[in-house]
Amino acid sequence: MAQIAEDYVSPSVRWGVLKQDYPEAVAEFSEMTGAELGIPEKFGGKDDYCVAQILLRPTDELPIVGYKPLSDAKSNKNDHPSDAWNVLCTKALGRALKRAGYADTAGEMKLIVTYKQRLAEHEAIRSGDEAQVANDSVPMPKTPEPSILPPPENTNPIASPAGVVTEAQADPEPVPVKAAPEPLTESDDWADDDAMKKAHAELKLRVTSLPEDYAERARQAHEKLNKRQWPILKVSQFNAVYNIVESLHTEAVADAEPDF
Repeated sequence: MAQIAEDYVSPSVRWGVLKQDYPEAVAEFSEMTGAELGIPEKFGGKDDYCVAQILLRPTDELPIVGYKPLSDAKSNKNDHPSDAWNVLCTKALGRALKRAGYADTAGEMKLIVTYKQRLAEHEAIRSGDEAQVANDSVPMPKTPEPSILPPPENTNPIASPAGVVTEAQADPEPVPVKAAPEPLTESDDWADDDAMKKAHAELKLRVTSLPEDYAERARQAHEKLNKRQWPILKVSQFNAVYNIVESLHTEAVADAEPDF
């Protein structure tokens, strides 16, 4: 069997990311022949396939297509026949998502997410500049300049030792200037201890619900990532481990490695 990537991202996670970008996206599943899909006869054109079709918008005319041969379906003991079909749908969806640009590894997905964050930041900056230009075009009332008046007559002079008459005056206090706020920076730390504890409890539950051989593979991946640090202090490392565990759940259900 092909070796699954340690930072593999399951189709369900990638579908959730796509739905954030395209809230109206829909996925449909059907059975088609290879000939209907345009597959040449010598490459499986006579075979039957489970087909996933994604429409990103209701107005899209051409769907994004992914497919998986029906011959790859596997049923375990006590499984309902529909379980094998659900596994094929998941694999076909994974292929369609990859064609839509939603990669199946955390490293590639991170690049996509970072790129979209930068686009959003640039858009916010452009919007801020336009608002500033609009504000600059509005004339602001001028602050009147203070007039210089002669000092009032000294009605209570104080004689200095040298005999010179002076007036006691207080030095003006300097006006405090507030420092500019520091720019916000991205953080890889947990928001608080409570969030970290809840996330780790869920991760532990997901690992213990895996078959033992798959749970051991999850532990090996954790060991390779950060020597099985617990709790995992960096959010990015936690997400990498969690994605591996989710992919192992998908693999355990299918009883075969995904080959998206």
